[in-house]
Amino acid sequence: MQMTRSRKILGTAEILLAVVVLVTAVALAPRLSSAQAPAETQAPAETQPQSETQSAAATTEPPTEPPEVGDYTVENYIVLTSDAAMEMYSVAQKRLTEYGQTLSALKSRVPEINVYSLLAPTRIAFYGPEAYRTGAHDQTRGIGIAYGAMTGGVVTVDAYSHLSRHTDEYIYFRTDHHWTARGAYYAYEAFCETAGLECKPLSAHETGRLDGFVGSMYRYTHSEKLKENPDYVEVFYPTVEASGQFYSSPAMTDGKNLRIISTSITDSSSKYMAFIQGDKPLIKMTSACGSDRKILMVKESYGNAFAPFLLENFGEVYVLDPRQDGVKGMNLPQFLRDHGITDVLVLNYVMAPSNSTFMNAFKAMVNV
Repeated sequence: MQMTRSRKILGTAEILLAVVVLVTAVALAPRLSSAQAPAETQAPAETQPQSETQSAAATTEPPTEPPEVGDYTVENYIVLTSDAAMEMYSVAQKRLTEYGQTLSALKSRVPEINVYSLLAPTRIAFYGPEAYRTGAHDQTRGIGIAYGAMTGGVVTVDAYSHLSRHTDEYIYFRTDHHWTARGAYYAYEAFCETAGLECKPLSAHETGRLDGFVGSMYRYTHSEKLKENPDYVEVFYPTVEASGQFYSSPAMTDGKNLRIISTSITDSSSKYMAFIQGDKPLIKMTSACGSDRKILMVKESYGNAFAPFLLENFGEVYVLDPRQDGVKGMNLPQFLRDHGITDVLVLNYVMAPSNSTFMNAFKAMVNV
């Protein structure tokens, strides 16, 4: 209700207005007392206490409007829709708990080093049929179990929420099981937010593109639908000068020059190797970003598209793939101390905790 501008109308009108205001205030009082305080009266987000090992289930939110899937088929744990294929995910509580405990053990061996965990959701969490992204297939539940098992100061990163806000963008491939570099960027954004780092916008990066990518999901399904509708690989170059080498063992005595970003790959099935030349046992990259911090990322192939973004914030970036023969059995805590590592990021997709090859190698490195 608006008051009249005329100052001549007094008496009865003013009394009636006062009564209306009083009645309205009384009616609303119970609602305000039981509802959340108005946004402007809340403490800023950064001042609100948070557990170091918050459950992802408590901090993530699903995409508001999941896209329509339409008809689909399921074969050998692959869900195939009209234009995409994706791995089926199921919550494995024992394996997820073991994963969390392994990261906790790593942190206990290097208490002076920041240890972060980022479990990346897969395409099916956002674009799959409802039956395969809820209940026993709910990836937020799986991530929450793993994060809930992390103790001793392991810091968890909620990539799911950041990705869920960009499901209308090209964040996952359709013919391959990986995320795109754009999807990896939104996870990097979540990491920066958690670690208190500056995150440059995507617009600050020069870009490139490789067309005609038909990846792992096509190899598993041989679907003509996928072959006829290939992906493209979008790349984002570091904004700083950077170089790298890769090694076959933790001794780091046989370094070979690394192409951080490659755009000359012609094989249609190998174009995800545009990022750090694919899976190497151990990589060291040096950045001119001006930071004296050093990070080591433990990863499987989801980390490949993510790794170049770390050059924006860390003077040295090490990338370690526990599955590779040359590094199996290495003493990871000792390696971290020997090289003055300040931060560790364990980044894997949600399938990794159930992968015995990865887990056995990772546990051996941590000396679990």
